[in-house]
Amino acid sequence: MKKALSVIMSFLVLQTAAAQVKEGKITYEQKVDMYRRIPEDNQQLRSMIAQFRTSKFELFFGNNQSLFKAMEEEPDMTEQNNGGVVIRIGGSPDNEYYRNFSTEKSVEVRELMEELYLVEDSIHKLAWKLEEGDTKTILSYTCKKAIAKTSRGTDVVAWYTEDIPVASGPDQFIGLPGMILGIDANKGEIIFTAISLDKNSYSKNLKVPTKGKKITHAEYMAKQKEAFGNQPGGVRVVTN
Repeated sequence: MKKALSVIMSFLVLQTAAAQVKEGKITYEQKVDMYRRIPEDNQQLRSMIAQFRTSKFELFFGNNQSLFKAMEEEPDMTEQNNGGVVIRIGGSPDNEYYRNFSTEKSVEVRELMEELYLVEDSIHKLAWKLEEGDTKTILSYTCKKAIAKTSRGTDVVAWYTEDIPVASGPDQFIGLPGMILGIDANKGEIIFTAISLDKNSYSKNLKVPTKGKKITHAEYMAKQKEAFGNQPGGVRVVTN
C-alpha cells in the first residue's frame, strides 16, 4: 500500500511540474488613479487631466530570468501644458527592468529628465508576508495573496501563481514563490493586472540592457528625489 501511494504521489508531482509554465511573455495592464496624487481641493488641476491613466507592459521570462518593459505602441509618459501648469507623469517607454534570479543580478534602464541611466545592482525584494487561504483567479490561474510595504510605507497587495515558477512580476514587484499576475499598490492608486500569457519561447528577448549612463542605485535615487521630491511614481507639477 505504501509503495502504491508513493508511486501515485510521484506521478502527481511529475504531472504538476509538467503543467508549470517556465517561459513565455505576459502582457500587463496598468491603471493609475492620477487624482490620488493631486489634493482634493485642487479641482482646477484635476480638471486638466483624466482621472485614470492606462498603459500596457510586457514581461518576458525564461531560464530563471525576466525582462519587463513598456509596450512600444503605448508609451508610458505624457506631458501636458495647461495655462502655465506642466504635468509630467513618470515612466518611459525606454524603461527596462532585467532580473537574473540565478545570479541575483538586476539591471535597469531608467529615463529621468530626458536622460537615460543604466542602474546595475543586486536584486531588491520587498519583505513579503504570505497570506494563507486567500486566492484569486487571473488568466485561469489560481493565485495566492501576499502583502508588503514599500520603503515609503505604501501598502502593496500581490497575487502570484506557483504554476509559473519564476519569482518575477510587473515593474519592481518581484520576489515571491511564483509569478505575480496582479498588484494593488496604495489601495487602488496603482493596479497591475495580467491580461494575456503567451507560452512561446522568448529567449532572444532576454538580453541584459546596455543603453544609458552607468550609475549606482543610490545615485539614481538621489537624482530622482531631486527631480520629483517625495511624489510617488515620478509625478511633477510645476506652476509658472
